[in-house]
Parts: sequence; structure tokens; C-alpha cells
Amino acid sequence: MPRLLLVDDHPLVEVAIAAALQRADRDWVLDSAADDIEAMAHMSRCAYQLVILDIGLPQVDGLQLLKRLLRHYPAQPVLIYTAQEEEVYARLALAGGASGFINKGQPMQELVKAFEVLRQGGKYFPAWLATDSDDGSESDGITSPLTPKELQIIGLLAQGHSNLQIAEMLTISNKTVSTHKKNILRKTGANNLFELAAVYKELQHL
Repeated sequence: MPRLLLVDDHPLVEVAIAAALQRADRDWVLDSAADDIEAMAHMSRCAYQLVILDIGLPQVDGLQLLKRLLRHYPAQPVLIYTAQEEEVYARLALAGGASGFINKGQPMQELVKAFEVLRQGGKYFPAWLATDSDDGSESDGITSPLTPKELQIIGLLAQGHSNLQIAEMLTISNKTVSTHKKNILRKTGANNLFELAAVYKELQHL
């Protein structure tokens, strides 16, 4: 019987997933962990067909736990299941090695569908991200990595520096900084400086 490991600190999520599996007539064994310590302990004891991982864990960044899981268990399928901003975090999940991403706003039957796809060795990401990846569009943050200059600028932006301050620090024009910023936002899918700072934080660990 296939086993699922849910890593989420909200007990109601486990209840909802268990109910969805029962409604879909899926005989999966569902284990749960509230933090990274419990998750790694479960992984050391059992073989799981799928790990469902929330990003917003209280004690550890979920994307960092994703890296740790895949470092110890490289072949382990991991589905990111979170309420965080889809456009930014779906890209980060893909870049981090996850096998799928679903926002918690999606219907539960969509989650069960993802379980089956990943169980069979597939991937499950939002359609827009799959389309971007397939056509190699420059609008995709994975297929169009940031240049060294863009990485430098995103770091300064994340530290709270203005365009003008960055221009003075790097001895370039304000217009050039503005152009780089637009390209960074386009490539990462971030919509504002708050999301950009989150992207920069994760880039430090990729």
C-alpha cells in the first residue's frame, strides 16, 4: 500500500487530505510531521511514495527542507503544497528539485490527482509554468537564469537600496538599473520588492 508523508504544522490539513483520499477511494497510508525533525525521522524509518511539503513551516524554511530531503533521498518525489504566492514559489519549487507544486486554494480533488501523477513518476506543476518551460520562453525564470549583474542588483534591491543608490554604487545609469530590475521581475515572476526579497533569499541556497 503506497505511503504519503505530509509535512505541515496545521492538523486540519491532514484531516482534509485523509478525507479527500477516502472520497477518491484511494488506499494510501498517510503519515504526518509538524516540522523538519519529525519529517527526517519518518524518512529514516519508512519508504514513501510521495512527500507533501508545506513551505510555511514555523521552525524551518520549507524550501530548505526540500533541499535537505533531496540531498539524503535524491529519488524522493516531493510535492510542494502551500498557500504562498504561486507565481513566485512554483518557480522556486521547480528550481529546488520538487516534483510538483499545488497552491492550497486548489480543490482537493486536484491534489489527489497530483498524487497519482507523481506516484507514476510524472511531474505536476501549474500549466503556465509547464508551458513556459516547454517553449523555452524568456519569460520563465528557470530557463532564463539571472545574469551576474542581475544577481548583484537583486541582492542590492533585497537589501532595500533604491534604483538611484544602486546606480551610484555600481557606477551605471539609473536607466540601466531600471532595465535590469524589469528583467529580474520578468524572469523571476516577482510582482514587488517583497516577493523579490523572498526570491533572493532562496537563490542563495540553490
